[in-house]
Amino acid sequence: MGSTRIENWSTANPYFTTPNFNPITGLFTVPATGRYCFEATINYSTDGPLTNPIIETIDPLFTIRRVAPNSRNLINGLIPILNVNILAVLVLRTILGNGSVTLAGEVELSLGDVIELFYEADDLTVPLKLGGDNTAGIVWSCHRLN
Repeated sequence: MGSTRIENWSTANPYFTTPNFNPITGLFTVPATGRYCFEATINYSTDGPLTNPIIETIDPLFTIRRVAPNSRNLINGLIPILNVNILAVLVLRTILGNGSVTLAGEVELSLGDVIELFYEADDLTVPLKLGGDNTAGIVWSCHRLN
């Protein structure tokens, strides 16, 4: 799986929605200029055992991103990577088989800005099951502070 916007959200009870959030596309349109608090917990798992280490320059992450009027990552959370070097005999760099990433932060936004939750693979070729194997899922929220 390559880089992708996280889409197809459930707004069934106990979750809630707003007319400014499109659960199909995963896009939130800012209804008023102000300071907003975003929080997200993204669980993930791999499709199977990892057989190849990943290269040093790859740092996959999840981000809360403003996509309009211009694209900019606002809040980032790196996927955990295990780095092992035992006496230069075993050198390994790989992601965990399952885990979760939590994002939280406050940002200033303007009326009409469009926000998404996004997975940036950064050339990671390991297939991920976003939401995880055990139905832990993905949850994100946004609250206007002022």
